[in-house]
Amino acid sequence: MKSIHDFAPEIQKRMSDYVGFLPKQGFKRPEVKNIGALFHGLLKRPNVHVSELSRSLDESIAPKKTEERLHRNLRREGLWDRLLDAQMSKHRAAIRKMRYCIIDQSDIQKPYAEQMEGLGRVRDGDKSTREKVLVGKGYYWINGVMADATGILPVSSELYGLDYEGKEHTSENTKILSITDRVHAVHPGAIYVLDRGGDRSTIIDSLLADDKLFVIRGQDQRSLGLHNDSAKKTNIKAIAKKTRVEYAYKSLKKGEMFDVGIKRVYLDGTPLWLVVSRRRRGGLSWYLTNFDGTHREIMDTVMEAYGLRWRVEEYHRQIKQDYGLESLCLRKYSAIKNMGVLVMLAASFCACLPEHLVIQLVAAANLLPRKRLRDIPSYSMYMIVAAVALVLETVAKQRLKPLRTRKRDYLQLNLCLEGF
Repeated sequence: MKSIHDFAPEIQKRMSDYVGFLPKQGFKRPEVKNIGALFHGLLKRPNVHVSELSRSLDESIAPKKTEERLHRNLRREGLWDRLLDAQMSKHRAAIRKMRYCIIDQSDIQKPYAEQMEGLGRVRDGDKSTREKVLVGKGYYWINGVMADATGILPVSSELYGLDYEGKEHTSENTKILSITDRVHAVHPGAIYVLDRGGDRSTIIDSLLADDKLFVIRGQDQRSLGLHNDSAKKTNIKAIAKKTRVEYAYKSLKKGEMFDVGIKRVYLDGTPLWLVVSRRRRGGLSWYLTNFDGTHREIMDTVMEAYGLRWRVEEYHRQIKQDYGLESLCLRKYSAIKNMGVLVMLAASFCACLPEHLVIQLVAAANLLPRKRLRDIPSYSMYMIVAAVALVLETVAKQRLKPLRTRKRDYLQLNLCLEGF
């Protein structure tokens, strides 16, 4: 079996290809150099502290000078937006292969920060419940992840202060719809999966107007029509309770059994499908979708789509745990937004590694609990990030040889002629 050192050339080549795509997207050489340095540092030593990233690069100059250069380039206005466009362009083929785009909102809490721009009041998702909402100081964090049964591909990530950007009439709805616009330009057939927060008229009307497919978990307050020619509306929860659930569905993650049913409903005259699922050991859930097909195809699609939503929750947890996103300490608002996207690029690089390389890499890094391949979990990003960092830590940066000592090749033709 290969040692961990043997994977260094392959990982470094893939890193160069990843950053080498940026000039084709209009990035200038200084930008590419500094983006590559930050990208390398995040993979080698997963951390959002620029001082730590600068030391990991082992440059011939003082780490303080490296840190100042990285800070200066992190403050570039609009860099995060251009990086997201480049990400979509580079992974166009991979995005089209995946069926679902899962969009979810999270947050990072900064209770002791004082001088970071854009700080605002943010709902603490870790400590809040439906009965009691806790609000702290921090930033909202919205992500878009392409997903299917094989894995995930992060395609969008943004840290933002709603109060700070609200001056320009920016809202959470705008952020969600901007992700759908980016993905739709590349993959018109993608199905957008949102939790209860997506059940808003502004979002649903925009998705319907742009012919975008969606699966949205319904809220209790939603009312729908049962007939196209009737103005009467019925509460969605009451409709769900009366819907017959006769189709048995087994979840992919834990093998749980659900009883599923379907019913045609109307939202302001627009026909939609209401898919109702009852967990055999739990309660009732309902989802709105405009996906069309046979009843069985619609129910399978909705249950598969929402069953994959846990992947974005795992992604949030993994980024906060592996990269320490909540320890972010940058003053400028532009630097905060840029760092959020750079962390996503590092995670995306790990997610794009081919399966055969991942298996060999994780095994060589000795990260398997009982040293058996079947112990690799369904969400293996924790292991992959640790393995890539271990590979890059073993690489010693070589000094460039002076020109006078390099081997000279004058491009002469050298033929091996026997007998002469």
